[in-house]
Amino acid sequence: MKSESGKPGKRKAKRARDRNLARQQRRLAMMERGGNTGGAHTLLRRYFPSYNEDKLAHRALAWLFSSRSPVAKLTALVTMVVVVFFVSNFLMAGRIFPNVYAMGVAVGEMTPEEAEIALRQHWDFDVHIDITVDGQVLKKARPDELGLSIDISSMANAARAAGVAGIPFGISIEPQLTVSHSRAQSLLLDFTEAVYVPQYEAGYRWSGGRLIAVPGRRGRHLDVTESMRLLKGNAANVVSQGRLELQTIPLNPIVFDSTPFLGQAIVFLQDDVHIRGYDPFKDHMLSFAVDKMQAAEWLTAGENGLSVRENAFRQFVDSLNRELVRGGRYIDELQAISNLQEALISGTPEIALRLNYLPEPYSVVQKDTGFRIGRKAGIPYELIRDANPTVNWNALVVGQEIQIPSRDVLLPQDPVPHKRIIVDLQSQWLVAFENNDLLFSWGISSGRETAPTYPGIFQILTHNPKSFGSSYALCSDLGTNCNQWEMFWFMGIYEVVPGLMNGFHGAVRLPNGNLLGGGYTYEPTTFGCIMSLNSRAKELYDWAETGTVVEIVSEEFAPESELARLALEFISTIDTNYRPIE
Repeated sequence: MKSESGKPGKRKAKRARDRNLARQQRRLAMMERGGNTGGAHTLLRRYFPSYNEDKLAHRALAWLFSSRSPVAKLTALVTMVVVVFFVSNFLMAGRIFPNVYAMGVAVGEMTPEEAEIALRQHWDFDVHIDITVDGQVLKKARPDELGLSIDISSMANAARAAGVAGIPFGISIEPQLTVSHSRAQSLLLDFTEAVYVPQYEAGYRWSGGRLIAVPGRRGRHLDVTESMRLLKGNAANVVSQGRLELQTIPLNPIVFDSTPFLGQAIVFLQDDVHIRGYDPFKDHMLSFAVDKMQAAEWLTAGENGLSVRENAFRQFVDSLNRELVRGGRYIDELQAISNLQEALISGTPEIALRLNYLPEPYSVVQKDTGFRIGRKAGIPYELIRDANPTVNWNALVVGQEIQIPSRDVLLPQDPVPHKRIIVDLQSQWLVAFENNDLLFSWGISSGRETAPTYPGIFQILTHNPKSFGSSYALCSDLGTNCNQWEMFWFMGIYEVVPGLMNGFHGAVRLPNGNLLGGGYTYEPTTFGCIMSLNSRAKELYDWAETGTVVEIVSEEFAPESELARLALEFISTIDTNYRPIE
């Protein structure tokens, strides 16, 4: 049986516990209505966004005041006091909490103003960005060079607003950046040449005395658009990592494997490759030394056979031009590449390159006129006039400098190096050579004083068995009833004005049916052309192919080729008074 005497003791203990719990609840209610915990809640809510006083505070305080352990109560109370003191101390001092970083700079325990100074110092002097491509550093750039600017003030305020979020592991504030598109793009474009690597087409090289195939390799060029997109979309990471990797576009060779045409390359290179430069004005051939090692670098494998590696061959041509330009001459690179390609197709290692002429200055001397300058330069005055549109040709001044255009305009066709026609205006004589052997020699009639034939170096441009011409000299005194004459075996050599050419021809049938000069005159009689006996004009017509060079010399224009000098020597030994009649 239970003792009745125990019941009153139990009821007494239960009433004591109820009273104790009621006191605790009243204390909690007082604290929530404005007691000492209000400031703590505010601080905790501010710096611990996930803090919920309705749950955490109730539980913590309930445990604090319900715990029977005096030590636990004291520890919890001291901890809360320390936290509140710590937070209050930083708030009252206006400082950033510890363990806060911005761009690697520890701004904790600084005021926002101090943080701004430290961050500005770091941004201006310590931040550099490695601009790289495929891991290779091209430049260490300052942020402003890359068009980057930063909002230091916003970063400092963000660091302070981070509160105790950096405790205990730390927090990093992301930089507030803007990118100047034009500034960044300008810098990136500066790297275009440094980034560019041409693709290497499969080719050949000599190794150990034998020719081997070299596989093709990929190249690259700068992708400015994608590099800008990367910078603008990841500016913060670029700054924090101190590196911007430029984006590129791969360049693939047309052919990776050159072994299918190795045999063809061996045949082409087995003998020495001969490069020659031909000057059609001086009728002079230059030889340029080439070894097999160098020539192999010019070859690449195309889709259907050997092709020219243009960059390598251009370098060779450039080296030649550095010497040639001292004499006012040069080799046209595009034409040279075309000639080498033709040699590869034919399999003949003989490459002829034409020497071209640069424009040159001329200083006016006493008694010069545009016409006289043209005769001395061997270029029709009309071409010189067109090259100097601002010159007043009626008021030339001694020492005045004008520009003589390139002589190449007079030789637009590929020159025929083994044939040459020489005309001496003083003796009224024509000589023609083939393979340096004298072939033709006879008297001619050149232009009359009012329409003289131009001296200079020209070439056969046209062939017409019958052509027509006219002149104001055929008009009546009233300037009317102008008629045409008829020329046989006409070959044009230069334009007097657009559409009107001077050249070689035979007999000239005048409008009245008579022949100019009776058909066999040997005095300057024509209107600028060079007339031969009709039968001889036909011989010349049939022999002189388009491109044949014509050198017309006079007292004003001296011979330039060795053949012209030989022709004058030959003419001086013969009786030029003998003039056959047709």
